[in-house]
Formats: sequence, C-alpha cells, structure tokens
Amino acid sequence: MKLRFSGRQIIGTVIGLAIVGAAGWFLWGKREAAAEEYLTAKIERGDLRNSVFATGTLQAVTTVQVGSQVSGTIASMSADFNTKVRKGQIVAQLDPSILQAQVASQRANLEQARASAIDAQARLLAAKANVQNQQAGVSSANANLLALKAQLDDTASLLKRQEALAASGLVPERDLETARANYKAADARYKQALAQVEQARSSELSSSTAGLAQAEAQIKQAQAQVKQAEASLRLAEVNLSNTTIRSPIDGVVVSRDVDVGQTVAASLSAPTLFTIANDLTQMQVIANIDQADIGAINQENKVTFTVDAYTGRRFEGEIKEIRLSPQNVQNVVTYNVVINVQNPDQKLLPGMTANLTFAVAERKGVLKVPNAALRFTPKDMTPEKIREILRNQRGGQGQEQQAQPAEGQQGGQPAQAESGERQGRRGQGQEGQASEGGGRRGGAGVPGEGQSRVVWVMGADNKPQPRRVRLGISDGTATEVIDGNLQEGETIIVGQKVAGSGASTTSTRPPGFGGGFGGPGGGGGGRR
Repeated sequence: MKLRFSGRQIIGTVIGLAIVGAAGWFLWGKREAAAEEYLTAKIERGDLRNSVFATGTLQAVTTVQVGSQVSGTIASMSADFNTKVRKGQIVAQLDPSILQAQVASQRANLEQARASAIDAQARLLAAKANVQNQQAGVSSANANLLALKAQLDDTASLLKRQEALAASGLVPERDLETARANYKAADARYKQALAQVEQARSSELSSSTAGLAQAEAQIKQAQAQVKQAEASLRLAEVNLSNTTIRSPIDGVVVSRDVDVGQTVAASLSAPTLFTIANDLTQMQVIANIDQADIGAINQENKVTFTVDAYTGRRFEGEIKEIRLSPQNVQNVVTYNVVINVQNPDQKLLPGMTANLTFAVAERKGVLKVPNAALRFTPKDMTPEKIREILRNQRGGQGQEQQAQPAEGQQGGQPAQAESGERQGRRGQGQEGQASEGGGRRGGAGVPGEGQSRVVWVMGADNKPQPRRVRLGISDGTATEVIDGNLQEGETIIVGQKVAGSGASTTSTRPPGFGGGFGGPGGGGGGRR
C-alpha cells in the first residue's frame, strides 16, 4: 500500500522535526557544556617528596697536575692517556744536556774555590810562622838585654872599687879611667839592647795584629766561597734531576698536555704536563646550590643524580661538606656542596655533568591536591564573592579561621578577616620570598609550607564550592594538605573551559587576592 503525503504534511513534518532537534540540541548541549565546563581531578592520598635540584661536575677526589720545575725540550714520554702509574714512576724526560753542562761548570767552580781555600790556609800558616819568628826575636833580644845588664852591673861595681882604691892612692889614675870607660861602654851596649827589645816587641805586635788577622780573614773568605760553590753545585744537580718527571701519586693519567719535541718554559709558573687522578672508584661532585635553597640542605639529606651517559640509571651520593665560601657570578650567589660518590664499576668519568636531586622533606600517605587546583579561580569570581561564600559556609562557626589558625585565631577567638588589599600584600610577600632564586621550584602557584589557600571542589549541584586549606610540602605536581575541609576521593577543579574556543585554561587568582585566599603562586630556583 502506498502512502501519499501532501505538500503541507511534508512541510509540517520537516518543521516539527527541526523544532524537536533544536530543542534536543539545546538541552543536551547545555547539559554537556555544564559537564565539560570545568576540568577536574580526584583528591588522593599518596607520598610526597620536596626536593632541591642542582647540577654539578664529577671529578676525582684527588687530582694532581704534574708539571716541570725546569725549562727544556721533551725528550721522551713514558705515559699517555689512561695510563696507570705508580708513585715515583717516570712519566717524561726532558733533554738534560744544558743542565749537565751547568753541573760540570759548578763542579769546576767548586774545585777552584777549594784550591783558593788551600792557598789561604798556606798564607795563614806563613803568617803564624812569621809571628813565631818575631816572638823568637823578642826572646833573643831579651836574653841579650839581660847579658848586657849583667856586664853593666859588673863594670859599675868595678868602677866603684877603682874609685875607692884611687882615693886611697892604691891604684894609678889610668886604671880608674879605664874602669870608667868600660862602664860607659857597658851602659851604651845595654841601652842599645833595650832599644832592640822594644823594636822586636813592636814588630811582633804589628805582625800578630795585621798579618795574622789578614791571613785569617782570607781563610774565612775562601771557606765561604767553597760553601757557595757547593750550594751552586747542589742546585745544578737538583735541576738536572728535575729533568726526569715522576708521578707524585698512584693513579691514572686523565690528561696529557705535551708531546715529544715540545719545549716547556718554567719561567713564572710550572707548565702542566699531565693530570693524574688518584682513584676513580672514589669520586665527588661539586654542586652549586642557590642561596634560596642552601638553608634546606644538610648532611642528612639523601642525594641522587643522573648523568646523560646512562639514561634511566640513578646514582647515589652522600653530602661530605657544605662550603661556607659564597660564589657570586653576575649577582647570582651560590654555595658549593661536595658530594662523595662510590664508583666501583668506574662508569662515572671525570667531567660528566650530574643532575642532582636533594630530598629535603618527605611525607608518606598524605592527602594531596594537584598544584593546578591552587592556581584556579572560577571566572567572574572576585575576592568579595569568595569571602561571602566562605562566610555562608562556616555559618558563624569560625571554620575559616580554624582552617588557618596561623592567620585567623589568637587566644581561641576568631580574628577579624583581613582586607583584600592587606591579604594581597601579604600573599605577594610570601610568594616573593618563596620564589627567590627563580627557575624550577615546582612551577607557578606552589606556595610555601604552612600557607593557606582556597581551592574549589565540584558540589552536588555541579557548581564550584570554595574550601580553605592549609598546605604542607610540594613536589611540584601535588601539594600536601595539612588542614582543611577536604576528603579523599572528592572532585577538585583544576581548570575551566574558555567560552567559544573549545580550549581549556587554568584561571589564576583575582588581583589583590593573596596568600590568605590563594594568590598567584611564584616560581622558584632549585627546590621542588
């Protein structure tokens, strides 16, 4: 049976279908839009770890640069890259010909100085012999003086006897004259001998003070020249021995900076020939920690790191020391932290860049919220509207203050709510403090530990409801909830659809709505 429809029936049917479709699209689309308007996540329990991130360079615990104390040409080399050496082992040899000639020259100078010392010793002996001769001359003059004195006394006695006899007329006058002449002659000889004694004594004094002193000075000078020549010879021999370059420690050669035939000049500083690492199974990392994060670092922190050479493998280390000397590079202040690393398989090589993670805090099985929820505020929501909703929620029981005792309660009495401008200033100050050092502190919107924020959960009417929470540590993705009216499994809002674009966004806090109600979060420097 064929059905026939008139044109009016067809038009009416089409119009009816269009109306029904439009109504269905409107109702379904509105319900779907309401369901898809917000981006949500579930509140969960889990583990959180607050970490500080840094980079550092791997190096051996003991690294010695082997240089040359003398200048010369490299004649031979006994070590190369990766050569294992022992303490005292020869690793290079400089051409010794010039220094050998210097040693020979200094040895000749020493022989000459010794010959001069022998000559001075002979002159000293001659001077002493001359003094002895002078002393002998004085002794002889004294003996002659004594003999002449005896003759003088004898002629004087004879003269007196002749004068007495002559007075008695017993002897002729001629005998008396003869006695007088003999006395005068003896007296003259005595005086001459006395003058000779004085002359001998004077000659002895001049010889002992001048000649002997000069001879002794010459011998001392000669001895000093001998010592100087010996010292010069020893210096030349040491320089000659320094042409043989030896390893100062046991280790492995990690760098060789010269080749055979190259000339090294040790004028102002010793040129480096080799770099020797003592033990590559024991290494260390020198990490640069930002001043904003150094307060969280201590020797109890667990340290792990990765290197680009071994993707997916994580190494462990122990903090050895936190050096107090600051490093200021372009007004960025950092501190060096030394981490000891065990390297038994010697996979880690000197110079590798280590990406370090310092675990500064850890929580197990805590309630946590996504960090995106801390940055979210519904569109067209002002601080005044949020306060009004929170006042209606607490119903005069002070829940808002109980959720944030550090900001709201004093002595058990609820404090007055801060003005939006004051809260904004405080939030900006807290965020600015938390973000000092810039870069990687868990991303934007991560507050400091103990701060208070407002988050939004999906209510039973599919509308956002604010909840005030007090926060703990963050790992950059999620943040611990210390206090607040949140339950595990609740739906929390992390973003909102942008009308007319089909894209999603995470709304930020209203201007001036700071730390008390979850103002815009700051970035940060190495902590997360």
